[in-house]
Amino acid sequence: MVLVATSDGKTAIDQPTLDRMFVLHDRYLAGVEGGRRINLALCDASHLNFDGMCLDDAELRGTRLQHCSMVGTSLRRANLFGADLRHCEMRQCDLTQADLRGAIMRGSNLEYAVLENADARSGHLVRKNAGGELEAVNQDSQSGLIEGNLTGANLTGAKFAHQSLYATDLTNAILRGAKLRGADLSCCTLRGVQFEGADLTSANLSNCVMHGAILRGANLADVILDGADLNAAVFDKETFDHCSTQATQFPQKLEGLNRKLKDILKAHVKWIDTLGREGKQANFSGIDLSDLDLDELDLSAADFSRALMVGTNFRNCSLSMGQFNSANCMHANFSHSNLRGANFRRATLSKANFRYCVGESMPIVGAHHDVRWATNFSNAILDGSTFEHARLKSADFSEASLRFVDFRGANLSKANFLDADVTNADFREADLTNADFRGAIGFQPPE
Repeated sequence: MVLVATSDGKTAIDQPTLDRMFVLHDRYLAGVEGGRRINLALCDASHLNFDGMCLDDAELRGTRLQHCSMVGTSLRRANLFGADLRHCEMRQCDLTQADLRGAIMRGSNLEYAVLENADARSGHLVRKNAGGELEAVNQDSQSGLIEGNLTGANLTGAKFAHQSLYATDLTNAILRGAKLRGADLSCCTLRGVQFEGADLTSANLSNCVMHGAILRGANLADVILDGADLNAAVFDKETFDHCSTQATQFPQKLEGLNRKLKDILKAHVKWIDTLGREGKQANFSGIDLSDLDLDELDLSAADFSRALMVGTNFRNCSLSMGQFNSANCMHANFSHSNLRGANFRRATLSKANFRYCVGESMPIVGAHHDVRWATNFSNAILDGSTFEHARLKSADFSEASLRFVDFRGANLSKANFLDADVTNADFREADLTNADFRGAIGFQPPE
């Protein structure tokens, strides 16, 4: 689509001018006499601070907004057609139903932003120059969100058809029903992304990391998946019926192993009992173990990295020092299990059960000093999980997504929640003595 702008040049806006315009816009939104809708169309408002402002319905068509800070800014239904948003800080920004067609967003940070039903398809904004001829506005850079950050963002129903999101981090983003036909998602981090109902027809997903991504119900017709890593991803049998997967990495089926499961487990127990002198460490890396019943087994130090374990039962297991990094353990049961020193970094653990688990630090035997190995949930996705009455002293939850997690009655003393998202997490009756919540999103101390 092409919009014609008749304005000449870009008028520079300074911070005091912006602040005055915001006051008038606030009155406009409230329906107060004297209010005026903010209009920065084709202006230069680069490097300004918009933090926390409510700019719903703002006119920002073709505005140069490079390096602006828009943390927590509300831009619902705003017109950002052809705007230059390069390298902006837009964490938790609300862009619901915003018009982002043709917008340039290279290098911008939209971590936990809301883009529900936003329109970010390609587009070209043009204006008349001094000679009366049409020329493109902001034509020196490709539109789209290239090399950006959409971690934890909500893009439900958003339109990015034929747009570029090259090398963008979409970890734990929601793209249910998103329109991504022909989009370039190559080299993106798509760990834990929810793609249910998304249209990815002819999209480029080459060289993407998709650990824990949910692809059930998505349309992947003619998608390019060369070099994509789908270990621990969730999908239906028919998901890839209409695209080539010859150069795609999938979880390996258990029956494809050269040994039976019982033989692997037996050898692992012997490896533990003999301190590694006999037997063999269990290695389930990249294996599909979904819905298996493994309760009450000793799987200490077993390798489950990048494994698919949706609904797997680990109840009352010994999993100390186990490796679960980048695994998908959605709906898995770890209740009453020993997780001391286990590594769940970057794992997908949504709606998992950790009730009464023991996740305290593991002392390192034979060390010259008092060394303890913390149970690690850093960068993990744990939304909707429960840790009721769990023992998690000194556990590491830094940068994890912990939305709606139930921590009631848990021992979280000295736990690390640095920069984690704990929105709507329940900490009632939990021991938070010396727990570190610096930079945590949505933390509300229990009453």
